[in-house]
Amino acid sequence: MSENIRKLIRKFVASKPRNTAEIVSWLEAQKEIQTSKTDISGLLESDETIIRIGTMRRSGIAGREYPLSEWATDEWVAHHERGLSMKEE
Repeated sequence: MSENIRKLIRKFVASKPRNTAEIVSWLEAQKEIQTSKTDISGLLESDETIIRIGTMRRSGIAGREYPLSEWATDEWVAHHERGLSMKEE
């Protein structure tokens, strides 16, 4: 089940980074999977192809059990890092 959730999340964050709350909300809306209080942060951290690219302020997000981090795929990060290094030259 965890691997199926990871695959879905990889597709969801492939086009642009998403924060933990967005990912959880999106997962809850997916009818083909049933998430039962899964530790999303732990699940994402254990996936070598998904990278935490930052932590966001929790302003206005009261009562959340997980850190509000921003996540992206390793391919997205590599593509955008390449663009930054070309601008610096």
